[in-house]
Amino acid sequence: MTMTDPEAASRHHLIPDRVRDHDVEALETQTKALRAVDYQCGGGMCRDAVVVRIRRGHRMLAMPISEPLRARLFSAVADLHNLAGWTCFDSGHVGAAQHHLDVALKLAADGENAELIANIHYRRGRIDLHYGVMDEALAQFELGRLAAKRAGSKLAASILSANQGWAYAKKGDANLAVGLMGQAGEEFAEKGDAESPDWARFFTEVDVSAMAGSVHTDLALRRGGRHVGQAIAALTDAVRGYGPEMARSRSLCLAMLATGHVLGGDGDQALSVGIQAIESAETVKSVRTKDRLRPLEREAAKHPDDAACRTLSEAVTLFVTGRDQT
Repeated sequence: MTMTDPEAASRHHLIPDRVRDHDVEALETQTKALRAVDYQCGGGMCRDAVVVRIRRGHRMLAMPISEPLRARLFSAVADLHNLAGWTCFDSGHVGAAQHHLDVALKLAADGENAELIANIHYRRGRIDLHYGVMDEALAQFELGRLAAKRAGSKLAASILSANQGWAYAKKGDANLAVGLMGQAGEEFAEKGDAESPDWARFFTEVDVSAMAGSVHTDLALRRGGRHVGQAIAALTDAVRGYGPEMARSRSLCLAMLATGHVLGGDGDQALSVGIQAIESAETVKSVRTKDRLRPLEREAAKHPDDAACRTLSEAVTLFVTGRDQT
């Protein structure tokens, strides 16, 4: 190329010779924006856009870069894979989700980012938890806890404690489940005022309530009793606290809250909340919103003599079998 070749000079200008701070910052900003879309609209709305950025990130990994910036770039690309794994999971592409999270773990390790490693293990565990593989989920959460300890992050530890509690609730162990949820609350209170990394920013006081509601809902399904009222109280707080920017989380909580009302014997309230859950799920491109409605469908169907429960069961069945969000 010579400087008298304008087209070649233009191409050279478009291909930077090395990675600079603003390049990594741009990648981080794009990841943050796409994560916001995931929370509000579901993984199906942004999965392809995330994958496109991953290609750009890997091209940057192959370019010259200063040593102080290298770890930040590894973390940025790792978090892109972390988000890709989550959006694939939310879209029902489990194999792809596991692949992206495996790559994310390697890159986060290369970047020596223990706090991000903890978050990736949390997300791997959530996939196992969603599909009922509790021992694998607990193994992933424990690996995440070890990484959180290395990072000295109370926020990461709180996320992992809450999810360990949920896994034990699904196994029917009330003592461990409630104890770990209490521990999660204590760790959250100790996290301090430092700004949370983007991948963990979702975990607020509202999400702590949502996790408590999730724990008590699963215990209510297995044990009933006091867990029903505790589930309803915590999930009601969470539903009120979630804004439109967390539409998927609100939808998931509404489904569990309606289940709690069925278990509590209030068919009319279950129907009212259940219809809200369906309407909310219709606005989010996420297979998990349908999956979360299935326990509600089963519990409502157990009460065929209750007109409200019968109507609710039929409405959920129509939604989860009659429309494809993927």
